[in-house]
Amino acid sequence: MVDIVEIYVHWYAGRSKSQVSASLGVDRKTIRKYLAPAEAAGITPGGPPMSETDWAKLLKSWFPELASRKLNQVRWGEIEPHRDYQGPAEDHHGHHDPSTPAGRRQVEGVTVDVPPLGNREPA
Repeated sequence: MVDIVEIYVHWYAGRSKSQVSASLGVDRKTIRKYLAPAEAAGITPGGPPMSETDWAKLLKSWFPELASRKLNQVRWGEIEPHRDYQGPAEDHHGHHDPSTPAGRRQVEGVTVDVPPLGNREPA
């Protein structure tokens, strides 16, 4: 994932939008989207020196929805309790666990498709 501030740093250093796009591997439309507020504010490449911190502050004001990095982070604490749902298809004795979710499983050395719980035939 490209840090959006890099777009501004590259552009402000004098690279064209196409060069920034190619260099960072980001679509030109995305480059235009993020540079539009800078251009609307009259900022042009090659102006007075600006640090990444300066750009980050402007970025927060132009795109407040991106201001919180917390939103972009994986929430491992919320995911961890559900880890068992992706657990092994066999118990420690090698028997199939019928509570295991649907998907391909190894049962006694044979790969089988396990349907979702709601679609299983009654025993």
